[in-house]
Amino acid sequence: MDNNNPHKGHRKRVKEKIIAGGLSSFQPHEVLEFLLFYSIPRIDTNPIAHKLISVFGSLENVLDASVDELMSKGGLSLDSAVLISSLRDVFYHYEKAKNTKKSINSTAEMVELFRPFVVTQTSERLIVAFFDSGLRLKSIKEFGNGQENGLRFNAKDILREAISFNAYSVAIAHNHPVSTRLPSKEDINTTSDIKNQLEYFDIKLIEHIIFGTDGAFSFAADEQASCFISSDGNQR
Repeated sequence: MDNNNPHKGHRKRVKEKIIAGGLSSFQPHEVLEFLLFYSIPRIDTNPIAHKLISVFGSLENVLDASVDELMSKGGLSLDSAVLISSLRDVFYHYEKAKNTKKSINSTAEMVELFRPFVVTQTSERLIVAFFDSGLRLKSIKEFGNGQENGLRFNAKDILREAISFNAYSVAIAHNHPVSTRLPSKEDINTTSDIKNQLEYFDIKLIEHIIFGTDGAFSFAADEQASCFISSDGNQR
C-alpha cells in the first residue's frame, strides 16, 4: 500500500533540496510546509501551508500572527502555533547575536543593522541600538507601541536604557510602512528631543534611520538633517 503513496519520500526529498541549495528557491507555502514537518510528523503539511497563506494573506503575516490567531483562524495545534509564532523572536535573537561586538563604520552598515527589525512590519516600530566608544553594539531593543500610521514611546525609557548599558552613543531607526522614507516634522522634532535628552548625560545620538516604501533615509548622511543628531558619530 505504501508503494502506491505519491507522498512517500517527499519529506526526505525536501530536506535534500534544502541541503543542496537552501530555501531561496522555495515558494512561501513550501517554507511553511517544511517548518510544519517538525510539529506535524505524519500528515501532509502542504494543504495546511496553503490554507495558512490563504487565510493570512502572506508568509510574513503568518509569521506575525499570534498563537491564538494561528489556532483559531489557521486551525493549527498548540505545538504548531507556538513553533510558527516564535520564529520572529528567533530571528531577532539571531540578528542581535550576529551584530554584537561588530563595529559599525558606515551608514550602509547601520542600515543593514536595523533592516531585519523593521522591513517586514506592517505597523511603525522604533528600534534603538546602544554602542560603546568603538561603535561596537552593546544591545539593540524595540521601544514604543506602533499603529499603522503612528508610533508612541517615551524618550526617557531610551535614556534609562542607555545609562544602564553605559552606552557611549545611541542610534535609532523606525519605519514608515505605507509612506516615503522622508522624515516628517514629527520625526525631526522627536529626533531632536531624544538627542537633547541623551546629550544632557553625555550620550550621543549618532544616527536616525527611517525605512519607507522607497528605501532608507539617514539623518547622519543628509546635509540638512544631520544637524538634528550629534556631530561626531564617526559615520562615513
